[in-house]
Amino acid sequence: MREISVVLPAYNEEENIRPVVEKIYRYLLKKFKTFEIIVVNDGSRDGTEAEVRQMMKRVSQLKLINHPANRGYGAALRSGFYAAKYPWVFYTDSDGQFEIADLEKLLPLTDKYDIVAGYRVNRQDPLMRIFIARVYNLVIRLALGLSIRDVDCAFKIYRKRVFEKIKLMSETGLVDAEVLVKAKCAGFTIGQTGVRHFPRTRGQTIYEVGGRNKFFAFVKPAVVINLLKEIMALRRQLV
Repeated sequence: MREISVVLPAYNEEENIRPVVEKIYRYLLKKFKTFEIIVVNDGSRDGTEAEVRQMMKRVSQLKLINHPANRGYGAALRSGFYAAKYPWVFYTDSDGQFEIADLEKLLPLTDKYDIVAGYRVNRQDPLMRIFIARVYNLVIRLALGLSIRDVDCAFKIYRKRVFEKIKLMSETGLVDAEVLVKAKCAGFTIGQTGVRHFPRTRGQTIYEVGGRNKFFAFVKPAVVINLLKEIMALRRQLV
């Protein structure tokens, strides 16, 4: 693999976006002949956009897609996926909870699979969030027939052809499951491998109340409601 597009969705990640982009850039510079880093700023209300624009002055491979208003995690990823121009598309989050060097664990599997999905080994999130994630994975398995160990792990690589063959609709975090289930229906193959996961040290996810260092971090009710609505809509679409 000589060419790759990297997609980074970002919402209010002013504290994280620069170190994350710089680390990814250094890694890609050593490993790939040609690459692009696409930051999708999903209506951030802090200095995320300004940070990216400053870095763009010295990193020609860095690109910015700017949503004037917050549209949701799924919308941010859709914008990045469809804007990517190289044969392989990798995405991760902008919060620094993953190690870009773990891409080395995914790349060998691309010889066999069209999609390689990471799963978090020793997940470093509040216990309540881990419990909710397990329930969510069970719901996805039962509602959509998708058996993936860690469906919403933000560390995946896809053949660009996947996004040329399927149409994505999700605005929420369901986008991960939507890509996988539609790709599977379209005949694409999916592999899985474990990756490291680290606690968030700066900023705070928009999906929770309770703080990143708390034992309990409850998901916002509106997030759950919107997610359930999209799951049912996707199930109807698949049927």
